[in-house]
Amino acid sequence: MLWHPLSDQFLISKGKCAQRLREPKNSPVSKRIISSNIAAIFDPLGFISPVVVYKIFLQQLWLHKFDWDEQLPSELLNQWMDMYLRLSQVHEIAVDRLVLAKGQPTEIQLHGFSESSEKAYGACLYLPSVNKQGEVTTKLLCSKSRVAPVKKITVPRLELCGALLLAQLIQKIVLALKLKIDRILLWTDSTIVLSWLAASASKWKTFVANRVFQIQELTAECEWRHVASASNPADLISRGANPETLKNCRLWWVGPEWLSQHQEHWPNTPLLKHPELPPEQRKSTTVMVMICCFPAEFITRFSTLSRLQRVAAYSLRIRKTN
Repeated sequence: MLWHPLSDQFLISKGKCAQRLREPKNSPVSKRIISSNIAAIFDPLGFISPVVVYKIFLQQLWLHKFDWDEQLPSELLNQWMDMYLRLSQVHEIAVDRLVLAKGQPTEIQLHGFSESSEKAYGACLYLPSVNKQGEVTTKLLCSKSRVAPVKKITVPRLELCGALLLAQLIQKIVLALKLKIDRILLWTDSTIVLSWLAASASKWKTFVANRVFQIQELTAECEWRHVASASNPADLISRGANPETLKNCRLWWVGPEWLSQHQEHWPNTPLLKHPELPPEQRKSTTVMVMICCFPAEFITRFSTLSRLQRVAAYSLRIRKTN
């Protein structure tokens, strides 16, 4: 990542990454070479997170258990060469460094989006700001992506992991910005996650309860809302995007259109109880308490519970008649 002072933009540069790829005729393209190329990508703000989701391919290599210097099969090799040629196009992407409205902003908001798929999940942040002239500026601030774990888990749980990633990213960014944020809103297209977050963490099983508790703690001063998948820019992170597509994707760089409009135009989906919640609710435990009105010596005289009950019943009956 480079900074161009004249245009005040961040530029994504190929650097020496392209020189590191060895052609099959010279040397085998192995897991070591691919890991080196992927590790050479420096994107601290996550501007090209939808592209960096190519780390999914590296996960596939680990699942196949290839040796570090073993030549890849032709099918995986062709797949990697196609992905790498697309990855080399990131140098054409330029990002404005200024994210606030020109002049003195009168209002600053922070909007976060999260999304998940079976392969990856991620979160992205946008900073809408309004100046004295009433002009609204909305731009991508940063994003974060994660590859889904090898162990298969349900999509709602992955959506919850994406929400947790968003909550952690919000906490870091708010501390780093050192700006007065008037309002923080977090958006997800998962009604199940919103239902989990609306209830106490103790109500759910361990996996869900731990993450719900962390999210509720990190986002105590934030508002969670529902957004349609078509208006969720984080969907690009979970599914991936080509550099050419990402470069001209307005949804990714400035967010959905309604984000620069008055809140009356924002999505306002009421949160209802989802009729098909997954079985994540913790089972209730029934505790039975017995109050003993007999001395301990009386109980120890009997070797079986049934005999103790019978004698105790006779004793209580005689006591009641007297």
